[in-house]
Amino acid sequence: MRLLGNWGNALWIADQPRQALETLRRAVLLAPNEPRLYRGLGNALTDLQQFEAADRAFAHSRKLDDAAQTAWNHSQLLIGLERYQEGYALAERRWQMPGVEPWRDPGSAWQGEPEGCREPLLVWSEQGLGDTLQHLRWLGPLQARRGPAAAPLLLEVEACLVSLLRQGLGGLEPRPQVRAKPAAGPPLPWTGWQVSLLSLPALLGGAPVPEAASWLAAPHWPKPAGQRRIGVLWAAGRKLEQPVTTREYGRRSLDQRALGQLLDGLVALGCRPVLLQFGPDRQQAHPWRQRGMEELPADADFGATAELVAGLDLVITVDTSLAHLVGAMGRPGWLLLPFSAAPRWLRQRADSPWYPSLRLFRQGEGTGWGPVVEEVLAALPAALRA
Repeated sequence: MRLLGNWGNALWIADQPRQALETLRRAVLLAPNEPRLYRGLGNALTDLQQFEAADRAFAHSRKLDDAAQTAWNHSQLLIGLERYQEGYALAERRWQMPGVEPWRDPGSAWQGEPEGCREPLLVWSEQGLGDTLQHLRWLGPLQARRGPAAAPLLLEVEACLVSLLRQGLGGLEPRPQVRAKPAAGPPLPWTGWQVSLLSLPALLGGAPVPEAASWLAAPHWPKPAGQRRIGVLWAAGRKLEQPVTTREYGRRSLDQRALGQLLDGLVALGCRPVLLQFGPDRQQAHPWRQRGMEELPADADFGATAELVAGLDLVITVDTSLAHLVGAMGRPGWLLLPFSAAPRWLRQRADSPWYPSLRLFRQGEGTGWGPVVEEVLAALPAALRA
């Protein structure tokens, strides 16, 4: 049983969920009361977009042993099933997972006490940059809960986000203060009320997604000039420290052939690609960079990126933080998703309740990126005429 279970998890890490599912089902026959096997089944079924079966597997695993890791995985699936209240509440179990080191103590976080409405409240970022951009939409409901006489919020975020949020949150009144987390070392001292940004959905009642077309805007950001400038980003965040994040990087990123197919296709349609890739993966576009294509400066932070994005006619991106930036700005974006897309993007839909301005293009199982790029290029002429 242990050998089969380990093999099933190895197949899942290797992005072979169907083979992992078959192996884990064999293991369950030998050990029907082993909770980790059912968690593995839930993970594989989630990747196969079989959300209802995954829900049953996670629930059974938690019935046998309500482990924090299983609860976290289950919470993300529940959000994919649009069972938001359950999902956000269960996501608070993440603090109990082994190895999780919160930026600030979640045990002393604000839980909605009236005193916290009259005093400054520090809201700190957690997890990835995309998660931060996605959950900023709850700052408006948070300020509404605290009332018009509340003290300003203080946002504590990664340094690369500071200029963006100082520019783009002017629609909130009073405008939040924003400061950077230290690049190294412990958090800056804070003795008042504090809460994680990702805890706001559960704190505010686990409500469904707040209705907001966009929540990042700045008056000086340019408008598109109708020059067919199309932003392109082809690789997800390069996080190679852990097997799971390595797998996510690989399956969310375009291969070299698909990237060439996309860039050459855009040029053939009379478009002007703007290269938005950051990090080492910028070099994958070297042949096109040599042609003098416009590109994002290598040292650009999110504020500079947003200013460039605001003037584009469209952004085509894989599932990474730029997709959340484009959606949070309400700018037109086409999101290229792997078959095993994260549950937050739901299933089979070409739209997203999170971001009304995004259009989703999805891989078929085992089909690779070629058909997705073909679909994008076929849809582009009509979109540019609209």
